Amino acid sequence: MSLSTFLRGAAMAVAALALGCSAASAAEAVKLNDKQRAKGVADAPALIQAAGVPCEPADAYYVGESSSKGADGKPVKLQVTEVSCKAGGGYLLSKDTTTNKVDKFNCTQAFSQNAANNKQSKCILPANEKHYAWMTPLAQQYDQACTVSNARWMGAVTDHGFDRYEVACDGRPGFVMDVPFTATSAKLSFSSCLMTKGNSACQYTTEAQAMQSLQAPVKQAQPSCTVEKARWIGRVNSEGQDFYEIGCAGKPGFVLQTTTTMKYIASVGCDRAGTLGPCQYTDAASLTAETRTAYGEKLKAAGITCTVAEYNLIGTETATKRDLIEFKCPEQKFGLAAFVPNTGSTAKFEAMDCFTMISRRKECGFVPRATLDKHLDVLIKAAKKDCDVQQVTYLGRGDDDAALVEIACTNKRGYVGAVVKARTGFDEVVSCNIAKSRKYPIQCEIPGNGTYVPPAGGSND
Repeated sequence: MSLSTFLRGAAMAVAALALGCSAASAAEAVKLNDKQRAKGVADAPALIQAAGVPCEPADAYYVGESSSKGADGKPVKLQVTEVSCKAGGGYLLSKDTTTNKVDKFNCTQAFSQNAANNKQSKCILPANEKHYAWMTPLAQQYDQACTVSNARWMGAVTDHGFDRYEVACDGRPGFVMDVPFTATSAKLSFSSCLMTKGNSACQYTTEAQAMQSLQAPVKQAQPSCTVEKARWIGRVNSEGQDFYEIGCAGKPGFVLQTTTTMKYIASVGCDRAGTLGPCQYTDAASLTAETRTAYGEKLKAAGITCTVAEYNLIGTETATKRDLIEFKCPEQKFGLAAFVPNTGSTAKFEAMDCFTMISRRKECGFVPRATLDKHLDVLIKAAKKDCDVQQVTYLGRGDDDAALVEIACTNKRGYVGAVVKARTGFDEVVSCNIAKSRKYPIQCEIPGNGTYVPPAGGSND
């Protein structure tokens, strides 16, 4: 599992829209001039089209002229116009009088830059006073009860095609929202304020308030847990999942798995956190010893001999509410794993060795694949003595937990076979040629396998 820590320190480009002294200072109370308003209204449609912003203008105001340095270091004359839109947020549009290129800044971006430097312009039209109102429909995709009461632009992550904002919700915890640029493949995404650090840290929402957003998924995981501490562990972007460690008041904590929109997926105790751990709020060592003993009892009850030295949670089968646990024990030389039912599950306890695991497309950690391949080299020599194993492919699982395998020998002979459940030999093993001629359901797939050319009078069986 690869956990992204992108939010801990994303590099954000912040561009300033500077206005000179001929423009109104945002620090002063501004009276709207009728002539400037008329000019703004007249110029707005062409500016909006040139800037490529989704806006049907409701009002506009010519702010004034400014200057900045171009790429060549020479001064560039700019004309700045503010527009409000019939739907969505407003903009400041800056036209280069030499090239006629129009750059855009939404009013939330302008507000944020003005807050940092009051020489920067901000929107002044009455319709743009609540510069953040356009964000509420977007924010409600993360928290349906959120009415955005404030927002600030944190910067643009140009490499990934989005602007980053912190939003404050009326009476609720806020969060960070990444809004894609127009005409990019980036998607709208959200992050808890627990995830943000450094330059991306939230200003409107405290850590204690951010923890409140975890209450709903925590109650689904452990109804008796009162959240005392919480921290974000990481995100799996490809699967849209976040992981948090939860510290509960007066009881052991756990690791919480949610969607990136804070919907509950699963939870796992700190004693089984594996690569997600170690937990910081819970003494996992003592829990691990207790759990190791409990697992030993469950294995004994299932008739399996295993002195559990270590164990590892591989994953959770959500449909059956069973954990897949791998065990390290000296008695099981081909490894041991089991589906262990959680509380409330009606599914059965199911144990398997690492041959079955790999046949089910899961590899063991305590018993490497090389150990299994080495044992197959011993077994195939008992059936085909001139075969030195070069490569093995595990094709699947047969009847009664037989492991279906393809074996490529160094002399280019090749075979497919079924290793019996006891792993003491093959139930059947045939050459690639025979499997092909008899149209067996399993065939040789390793390139060049079974291409051995026998001498005159010999056979390739």
